[in-house]
Amino acid sequence: MHAVYDLGRGGFANFELTDGHGGEAIDRGTPVAAEVRIGDRNYATAPSLSRFCEEAVDGADFIVRVRWRAFNLQRPGGQDFDLIDHLAALPKDMAPHEVTVVAKAKQPLTLRLIIQRKTPEAAEATRAKLRREASRKQTTIDPRSLVAAEFMILATSLPDHYPAHEILAVYRLRWQIELAFKRLKSLLHIDRLPTWTAQASRSWLYAHLIMALLCDDLSQDFLDTFP
Repeated sequence: MHAVYDLGRGGFANFELTDGHGGEAIDRGTPVAAEVRIGDRNYATAPSLSRFCEEAVDGADFIVRVRWRAFNLQRPGGQDFDLIDHLAALPKDMAPHEVTVVAKAKQPLTLRLIIQRKTPEAAEATRAKLRREASRKQTTIDPRSLVAAEFMILATSLPDHYPAHEILAVYRLRWQIELAFKRLKSLLHIDRLPTWTAQASRSWLYAHLIMALLCDDLSQDFLDTFP
């Protein structure tokens, strides 16, 4: 199940059901004019971001979190850009830093990278998670991952007049999307299919997704009523 959640309205704007081969992509759900679509690291792929920009005929932008190896990057002038070298050279402060790069793809994609250094505690927690995963998989940690663990990196198509600190603040609203999915599970039990066939499962899910959309619509009436 793929969904677009409208943070301004406080409700789901689009649902799409696929089989297990339907991958996550930021261009699921047609962009609307002046939309800013937010996604986590699963959505930071050059092809889907390029498709999103192409479909946004009336103007829409994105903010996505980025893994250090998500894109093959270069400077706007064409020189190769090494993100890890750039991170290692940043000052040891907590101010957000940004750099404009181009992601190499079939259609080159210009990105603003917004880079926020984590607190020492958060960085160590990320490194500890990497060590646990490496131990579980019996693999060796890439030292570049340990460098990247100190930072949160966002990529956005928003122009320069949107300050870096505002883009970081907007990205934090993504947590509301996680809460919305949690409500689908806890209230509608959408994660517990009582059916055994694809056709019955699809019918059950469609009925519950319609119910979810109706609940979102009804809740607007309560939110618009004081107090």
